[in-house]
Amino acid sequence: MTIRLFSAKGVGDDLAAGRVTAREQSLYLTASFLIWIIPAYLFLFPAPRTNDPQFFWWVWLIELALLVLFCVAGIGFCLRKCRVDPTRHFLVDFSCLNAPISLTTLIIVWGGFYLLTEGVFSLLTGMTVEQDPSRQFAWLASSGVYDVLRLLASAGAVFIVFLRIGKHMNRVSLIRESANYSVERDASKGGARPLL
Repeated sequence: MTIRLFSAKGVGDDLAAGRVTAREQSLYLTASFLIWIIPAYLFLFPAPRTNDPQFFWWVWLIELALLVLFCVAGIGFCLRKCRVDPTRHFLVDFSCLNAPISLTTLIIVWGGFYLLTEGVFSLLTGMTVEQDPSRQFAWLASSGVYDVLRLLASAGAVFIVFLRIGKHMNRVSLIRESANYSVERDASKGGARPLL
């Protein structure tokens, strides 16, 4: 039993070859939920910082709309990429690929967000008047900029997760199509029926 939480390619190879057991599928599904839930409850996905209620609600509603749009469109996109017997493979492939793709995407997106907002922006906004006479970077310290970047990171992470899952589902479909073609070709040469 090999669970690959950092290798979507390895998971895809296992799925295409039919090597993922029901137990492993349940572990991938559990990991998928935990990968999203634990950072949320540990506040690693930051809350908005703005005190302006009108700005807060607009940013929150835009983020909500983007997340709903990306989830609906993303699931449809992934379903279209699962071309070989989607009734049988879609949910299994999706849930197994979701774990490593979500983990690596969330680490990169939120790591980049914190590096930008806590690292780069802090350095730029902490300059003295002599270093930055016009204080041209002072706006970077505003809660509005932080909240817009948070919205982009949140919605962007979901968008990237669906894009990557679809890409890997397409790859798995190509491998399965190639395997099915080989089995059908060999069966037609020998007169035997394909096993699939």
